[in-house]
Amino acid sequence: MSIVPISYCILLIIVSGTGIVRYRKLTMPFRVLTWSVPTILVYNILSPIFSARYKTNAPILQLECITDFTFYLTAYYFLFKNKLIKKTIVTSLFIAFVFFCINAVFFQPFLTKFPTYVYFPTQVLFAIFSLLLFKEMLMYPLKINIIKQSTFWYNTAMLFYATTMFFYFGLSNYFGDHNFHDLIIYYFWYFILFVFHILIGVSLLTDDKNIADKNAR
Repeated sequence: MSIVPISYCILLIIVSGTGIVRYRKLTMPFRVLTWSVPTILVYNILSPIFSARYKTNAPILQLECITDFTFYLTAYYFLFKNKLIKKTIVTSLFIAFVFFCINAVFFQPFLTKFPTYVYFPTQVLFAIFSLLLFKEMLMYPLKINIIKQSTFWYNTAMLFYATTMFFYFGLSNYFGDHNFHDLIIYYFWYFILFVFHILIGVSLLTDDKNIADKNAR
């Protein structure tokens, strides 16, 4: 592994540690979010191992796609107040899992292909739910500075991640069609991941169950 993925793994360890140390102080969505980070860390450790041994890391990418979606939408389920949106999240999780299984068997085999047919719709859903949550935050404002609100940081992370990933794949296709060097794409990919998990880390630092309980009264 080069210095960039190693640095990314170190960041994941720091963010994981932040969540675990503060676990008892966290509300439920951020407890869910805490466990997403070490899971991603494990995938990032296994990915180069699979690539070296089996010449592909497709199984790791397949699992990462569906587990990330499950973690992040579960966090959204606990963050939303709107019951209809909560039901939509549960339905989305069920449909995504069924489609993931179908795709892994018939369209993009689990052992050999990256699950783009699943990945793109999940990014769209991340963007939609993040915008809906921002709308709900405006409808039910808290008497706390917005930069001290963990929900704001998490939602910002998700909106950033969902939108920049579309830009990333657009650049990837353009660079591929014009035979440009892919080093820029490589660094841009890690830039997205670094920013995303730094924002996740800030959300875990700012979340506090006691403050949330007082504002819920």
